[in-house]
Amino acid sequence: MPYVLNSEKEIGQMLKDIGVSSVEELYSHLPQAVRLTSSLDVGLGLSEMEVRDALGGLAAKNKTISEFNSFLGAGCYDHYVPAALPFILSLGQFLTAYTPYQAECSQGILQAIYEYQSYMCLLTGMDVSNASLLDGASSLAEAVLMSLRITNRKKILVSEALHPEYRETLNTYLSGFNASGSSSAGFSIYEIAAKDGKIDPETVGYSVDNNTACCVFQNPNFFGLIEDVQNISKAAHAKGALSIMSANPIALALLKEPAKLGVDIACGDGQPLGAGSNLGGSSFGFLAVKKEYMRQLPGRIVGKTLDKDGKDAYCLTMQTREQHIRRQKATSNICSNQSLNAIGSAIYLSLVGREGLRDAARFSFCNTKYLYNRMAEIRGVRIPFASTFFNEFLWETDNAKDVLSKLRNKGIIAGFYLGDKFPQYKNGILSCCTEKKTKQQIDDLVNTLAEVLHG
Repeated sequence: MPYVLNSEKEIGQMLKDIGVSSVEELYSHLPQAVRLTSSLDVGLGLSEMEVRDALGGLAAKNKTISEFNSFLGAGCYDHYVPAALPFILSLGQFLTAYTPYQAECSQGILQAIYEYQSYMCLLTGMDVSNASLLDGASSLAEAVLMSLRITNRKKILVSEALHPEYRETLNTYLSGFNASGSSSAGFSIYEIAAKDGKIDPETVGYSVDNNTACCVFQNPNFFGLIEDVQNISKAAHAKGALSIMSANPIALALLKEPAKLGVDIACGDGQPLGAGSNLGGSSFGFLAVKKEYMRQLPGRIVGKTLDKDGKDAYCLTMQTREQHIRRQKATSNICSNQSLNAIGSAIYLSLVGREGLRDAARFSFCNTKYLYNRMAEIRGVRIPFASTFFNEFLWETDNAKDVLSKLRNKGIIAGFYLGDKFPQYKNGILSCCTEKKTKQQIDDLVNTLAEVLHG
């Protein structure tokens, strides 16, 4: 639709009808830190060619991640993307404008989503997967909401080694409930300290009680360490709580399926499965559960059946979001999924196959282990956790921020600085290797780091 600017008279009438005297009063509830304190000086209008030149000049100042030797991870990983994937995903059959609301008319889309769900069940060992969520953080928050409904309890145990942005998202989700004054208010979150980078199943056992709905943890955790999943789940189950695990889907090619380790709800971010790492995505969230919890899954589930002619047919078996059923009976008000990205992951998995996925995980592990061993040789580098890890690990050095800056000036992004999210690791850096890293790139980081530290 066209954008039509409101006149001063129209703005005045709208403000009068709302009951405020000015636009400033209308937005007075916003924090001062996010409000514009001076008027925008946008200058005179430019022609189309002038705008293109101006924007092109700005864009030329940017540096892309490909210009750096990057070891960033921390939830978004630069894995190999088969050349065929973006081509297949860009086909009109997949690249639709919006969700098909008469879904059964779109049999191809439903079949593709069904295949995605099947892959997620194979990876996690769970019985049922939904048709995707927005991202890993929202999938974890929705998993916790599921546990609150299933157990009718209000206490949540959360690992300190869970991705900090996931914890922030969970707090935001629950703050809405607690502020509503409804009967479901009063949820509380208790953090389990990560001793030596991991949570201790015994500590979980001490912390869980008869009001605990779930124990939430990540494996591999935010520091890349492998948790004792089976015993954490046992400790949660001892008092009737559920075990919720956020997983790296690539790691699941090497690790035992969460369902076989006692996990009740498996969730995570699907970005490693064939998506890029541009500005943190694109991405989607996956959520898979045991059969008995299926009716508490948010979003939609595609099922397979037979039509009147005995041919395969696909339909929305369950659609429990508030757009589809009466609002008070919805399991969630989540209205966004990432079907295109979820289908992209299914294409990725079909292209690389079982062995290809295992190779990606194995090479990622071996590259990270090689970097770990080389880093341990550098004087001035400390590695606090001597434990099994996957894909990334934590290391420390004095003046970590300054070291990262110097490495960046030499074309190397050494990793994610931990001090802003974990004060106890103010000199901590989380470095990641995927299967794409070469020995030369890893050696380049190690040699340049040694040079920065010792001249």
